[in-house]
Amino acid sequence: MATEAGQVIDDILEFLWRENPVEATIAGIHRYDDMLEKLDQVSRRKKLEKKREYLEQLESLKVRGKLAAEVQHLKCALRVGINMEVDFSSLDRDATTYPRLALYGVYQLVARSNAPYHFRALRAIDRLREIPRVLTEGRLNLSYGGNLPHILTIRAVEISARGRDYLARITGILSREVPELENVIGKYSSQALKAFEDFVEFLIEEAQPRSDGVCAAGEDIFDFLLKHEHQLDLNTGSLRKLAEEEVDRALARLEETAAGISGSKDWRSALARDSELPAADNLLEHWRGIINEVAGRVRSAGLVTLPSGGKLEIVQTPEFETSILPVAGYIEPPHFESEAIACFCVTQPADEDRERLLPAHSRVNALATAIRQVYPGRHTFLVQRRRHCGERLAYLARGSVLEAGWESYILGATIGSGAFDDEQLLNLLNHHGRLLAALRVLIDLDIHTGGMKEERAVNELAGRAAISEKQAWQVVSALAAAPASSVGALAGRLMIEKWCGKFRKALGKEFSLKDFHDRLIRASGLPPKSAEKKLSAALGREKG
Repeated sequence: MATEAGQVIDDILEFLWRENPVEATIAGIHRYDDMLEKLDQVSRRKKLEKKREYLEQLESLKVRGKLAAEVQHLKCALRVGINMEVDFSSLDRDATTYPRLALYGVYQLVARSNAPYHFRALRAIDRLREIPRVLTEGRLNLSYGGNLPHILTIRAVEISARGRDYLARITGILSREVPELENVIGKYSSQALKAFEDFVEFLIEEAQPRSDGVCAAGEDIFDFLLKHEHQLDLNTGSLRKLAEEEVDRALARLEETAAGISGSKDWRSALARDSELPAADNLLEHWRGIINEVAGRVRSAGLVTLPSGGKLEIVQTPEFETSILPVAGYIEPPHFESEAIACFCVTQPADEDRERLLPAHSRVNALATAIRQVYPGRHTFLVQRRRHCGERLAYLARGSVLEAGWESYILGATIGSGAFDDEQLLNLLNHHGRLLAALRVLIDLDIHTGGMKEERAVNELAGRAAISEKQAWQVVSALAAAPASSVGALAGRLMIEKWCGKFRKALGKEFSLKDFHDRLIRASGLPPKSAEKKLSAALGREKG
């Protein structure tokens, strides 16, 4: 049965990669690098039928151990895919899907693949040829669809316009690097660029005037996602209660921390005190220095086993993603490539945005981001999870609540270790991050189950979290496109803190935070309930 189950899992993954070639490339699977996903109505119906067939196969399997976890993750992924296609129909409402798919399809090949450059150029040409089809299918789907959310259509215009410029630059680089392919690259890049221009025109002239819909998924879908996507025993009511309680705790700690810094409880003013700004024309070197410093301090503090491999490059954010990553962000390495390189992207502020965005690159903000996302944050978590859980289980567990929870939890744990006692503002940022995570959950619930309009959500988030309206707009637009996507940072962090408290109480002086963190990561490929059981068993053995 184990052999049969393993083969079924492999068959389903192969199907999913074949049907979503860009996801395959991102994962380091290069058998479909010459393709882009088919998104017409007929292809979507066929994929839906096949997913239902595969789900039935998985339901009939009886497996244990690691295979049971893999089957559980895959069943949940298929259920979510089926349900969201039938009941949410984002392909008929979210215009950002199509330009991002086209752009990432080329970007992943040209900038992130380990294949020889000539081979990457050939595969990029194949995908350039596919871009007009993808954008045409997008126009048709959006024309059929109703209730287009205004915030997502506006976001799609921005991504498409920036993406068109980026595509022009990247194909120019391809032509210079592989001059023997210049003519064919020129031919298909011209067609792709024209398709982008037509898509932007369609968005502005046809989609935008009728983008008066709301993005609400509804309470039933939200509860479904809590159960199947996040595998949590929560509903919208219990989640709202958790988030409201966390807002109160975070505000109290913000006031307490601000008073310790300045003598005043005004945490908003305290957040604005940081004035150590980098030179705007030297941001990559600034971030390299910060990340190296964080790695050294974390290693000395003994918080967690840092990855001995796990290559990381600090690079410029691709232009089409600057609206998604306005400051900086981590992009994980291709999962199935042995020599894969992760990227930490840094966004150079445009001249008109420099005054607004440069403070986000300040020393203390950069320290907080590097801790959360690199050492000992998400990068450390992903590299170590893959090493301990195995490639397939770690891949199927991607995006889990424990992964998001670790990124939210680890800044507080790092501060608590004493590694950054000389950085007073860091603790303030930690509590502000916790406030923002809880408010994101409330906004997520409000726009998808409470009838809140996106414009009001932007104003409320900006006011309560003390962030700019543009930053709030970016957060709300991301939540509008992906209901329940806010959940992991809050629920996962609370879960980790609860488990850590149990270990600390049970072991007393014998408790080691590093050992707990290493055990947690080794269990993190499992669904949350199974991970808790594994940790409880380890605690029982250690006490016994």
